[in-house]
Amino acid sequence: MSHISQMAKDLSPLPPADTRDARFACHCCGVNWIDHRLEHLVEQLEIRTGGALVITSGYRCKKHNKKVGGSPTSSHLGGLAVDIACEASPLRFRILQTAVILGFARIGIYKNFIHLDIDRAKAQEVIWYG
Repeated sequence: MSHISQMAKDLSPLPPADTRDARFACHCCGVNWIDHRLEHLVEQLEIRTGGALVITSGYRCKKHNKKVGGSPTSSHLGGLAVDIACEASPLRFRILQTAVILGFARIGIYKNFIHLDIDRAKAQEVIWYG
């Protein structure tokens, strides 16, 4: 069983909407349908990398996804992906190292951010550069 699968079994049901972290909400409409397992993993990532991370994209509605040029099959649409601002190499290293330790199996590396997702419907154990 993967680390994420085990972690998902250990988590409580979806928290009430008013306790969700607003950083994961859609920038267009404010809806926050981020998967609670992903939210928990990002919290663990922050604890282990030394502080709050800047979330540039979490859940996206279809309208916002289209506006930002996201893929029609983007994991952001299902609340299964997060983009984290990252320009400094030491922080990028800590995020990537910790993401792998936490069990993220889908990682995208971009010039100014890192994409992490837990979408089990897509290829696993992949890292791409965009």
